[in-house]
Amino acid sequence: MPRLGFDHNKIIDYALKRLRWKFEYTAVGFSLLPSKFKISELLKLYEIIFDKKMDKRNFSKKLHTLNILKEAGLEKDVPYRPSKIYILKAKVPEIISII
Repeated sequence: MPRLGFDHNKIIDYALKRLRWKFEYTAVGFSLLPSKFKISELLKLYEIIFDKKMDKRNFSKKLHTLNILKEAGLEKDVPYRPSKIYILKAKVPEIISII
């Protein structure tokens, strides 16, 4: 990111810190995805926000144990094995721990 004037770098750093805190204990990340998504898309979002690689199997396992996702079918018209598509269940607790 380029160097910004005044205290804008501090403001952006603080905003990123707050976003990471929200991602740790709420389902705010789902609002940044389309209504139907793949777990790999959600994983990529978390990797970008936290700026680190995460284990796909552990991430997926954690999501399934939270019981907040509902299967919505498979990807269509792809030349590889289709991924499962999910939607967020209607009733999701206010506080959840994904990470």
